[in-house]
Amino acid sequence: MIPINFLDKAERTFNDLGANVQVRTNSYSRFYNTKGRLVKKSDIAKIQKAGCLTLFTLSDNAIDITVHPANKDTVFEKAKSIFKEAQVVEIDIQS
Repeated sequence: MIPINFLDKAERTFNDLGANVQVRTNSYSRFYNTKGRLVKKSDIAKIQKAGCLTLFTLSDNAIDITVHPANKDTVFEKAKSIFKEAQVVEIDIQS
């Protein structure tokens, strides 16, 4: 059995490459260490935490990142530290 914290580590979700960031959006891509999506840091305009973590680009495209609810805050904090210029939005969803 693979612990939840292993699949949702912020280090496995985001790989900071300088001006670009490799983003692995789901547990499959984090477990198998796939390429994920390559995005420019300057292209991310907004970071939103709600049901999942979402990165919005300047052209209003969305990149949804699914993580276990227990790890969402850690991954969200990592996203805020990488995409420093992005607007931060937190939507409180009651379970």
